[in-house]
Amino acid sequence: MPSVTHNNKPALPLLRLLLRVLLPAFLLLAAALLVLTYRSTSNMVNNSIQDQLRDANDRLQILMDSYLSGLDGLLAAAAEQPALALALLSDNKDLAQARLQDTLSHRNGEYLDFLMLSRESKLWINMSSPLYITRHRLHKLVTSPAIYHQWISTELDSSLDRLIALTQQYPVISPDSGQVIGSLLGGVVLNDNLSLLRKLAQGADNLSVQLILNNKPVGPAYRNNNDIATDVISEILAAPQPYGQLKGHYFSLQPILINGEASELKVLLLTDNTIAQQLQKNYSHHTLLALFLVLLTALLMSLYTLRIISSPLANLTHFAELIRNDQRAIFKPDRIQEFNFLGDSLERMVSALQQKEQRLAHLFDAASSAAIIIDNNDNIQAVNNAAVQLFKKEPDQLVGTAFTQHFIPEQLAPLQQAIHRSRKGHKVDGVEARLGSLPHRPRYQLWTLAPVFTNKVVTAVQLQGQDISRLKQVEESLQLNSLVMANMLEAVMIFDRQRRLVYANPAYHHLTGYTLDGMLGQPPDKALPLEPTEGLTPWQYVDTQGHWQGDINGQLKPGNNNALRLSIRSLSNDHGEISHYVAVFSER
Repeated sequence: MPSVTHNNKPALPLLRLLLRVLLPAFLLLAAALLVLTYRSTSNMVNNSIQDQLRDANDRLQILMDSYLSGLDGLLAAAAEQPALALALLSDNKDLAQARLQDTLSHRNGEYLDFLMLSRESKLWINMSSPLYITRHRLHKLVTSPAIYHQWISTELDSSLDRLIALTQQYPVISPDSGQVIGSLLGGVVLNDNLSLLRKLAQGADNLSVQLILNNKPVGPAYRNNNDIATDVISEILAAPQPYGQLKGHYFSLQPILINGEASELKVLLLTDNTIAQQLQKNYSHHTLLALFLVLLTALLMSLYTLRIISSPLANLTHFAELIRNDQRAIFKPDRIQEFNFLGDSLERMVSALQQKEQRLAHLFDAASSAAIIIDNNDNIQAVNNAAVQLFKKEPDQLVGTAFTQHFIPEQLAPLQQAIHRSRKGHKVDGVEARLGSLPHRPRYQLWTLAPVFTNKVVTAVQLQGQDISRLKQVEESLQLNSLVMANMLEAVMIFDRQRRLVYANPAYHHLTGYTLDGMLGQPPDKALPLEPTEGLTPWQYVDTQGHWQGDINGQLKPGNNNALRLSIRSLSNDHGEISHYVAVFSER
């Protein structure tokens, strides 16, 4: 463990040492810097403008992401509406058009230039703006293979004009079968979308914005307080560099990120020389005085500081280097007490980090859920004890192996897609996968994935999984019970503790003609009227004995009395209290 030793040398505060100044050397250095600053004013102006263009481009990208994100949320919410899926299944165009109109009326819906709904790869409903889209242009969008959840730039050509659009598709999924029954397609036309250009130009004073696709302008430029000649844009597009100056104009031509990746769509930012003149004037009037007063003092103090602290700083750096390499180190204190404090703090920090590392390793191994860390090549880097039990293999049989080889191939695709998303910096929850290769002993897990960052770069992915095999078995058992109830020839009715009907199988409807929706919540004498009997009724008998079984006459359909074979039984919960009643009957 590194240690810090102390000696009896008196330690001096750093500020006291900084007050000792060598004026002649510092004045010469300040004069040289002033001359260099004066000569490089034009370069500073150019760099400042380029920085402003870069900042404007970054701000524009943020605004574009916000713009598309708002449309993403709007289209996703529209596609996930159960009413829209119901309209597709029932061929109800009026209901679908009403839902799509609600989407267009929503905030951000005003930015949609077209909104369409397709079914069976054919255009079903078109809510697009007639200003841009005609039916013969939509055939390409509807019949092309669907690419969901991604913005795509599309050219819609016709004999009259050429439209450039950003389109997005979302699947419409049946709530019953879970299958895709249609597609919701929406997008914006970029040719004269001034609302988009106005939004992208927010905060960019004296800058014009022009969208570019395939080295050609898309629509008009949004001119913001400056005048740009028409031939300037053509010459800029022919220039080889993305930044530069041309005819007194400064420009930046950068691709727009769509879906997190650089797209063919670019944005051209232009400004006239107004900004350059303003900056030149500011530098000319204020730079010399400011540099003389500020840089002179700063450089004087810096020179003396470097002279005083170079030796103890080298000692401290060497001490830190040894600690980083896990070697034993002894810090040699100097006269400056601040460095002595840093050395002592560094030792305490190393000790604390080692303790945290041990605690994190313990938490990782002691976690109840399986935890796996994989690198960018899908190889397992680390596993905890729960993961070892889940895979039923030793750690040395897992670490270094390909993660994909431990899962059923046909169920690996969702997990791989989630890993791909995590490598882009997203956390993904609720990914189901199946482990192992024995079909008679399937093991299912529900995984949560999170990126692992090193210096703000994703270097690994951590997966935490919960075994849901028991839940899957319960789910399959419930499905089997439902299938059995649906195919029974005998009618089955279930009442709650207040004897209100809560369930009836299809045989009940077949025998009585009543529907479950019509009889839900009804008492037994309404759901299955019985003829009066001498003595206790079947339900009174159940109250005393807990069950009743026998033959009895009942009214299955209005006006028809039938001989029935009926069985009634009460069900109790864990506390011995009656929770439900089950009645089973059939015709004799």
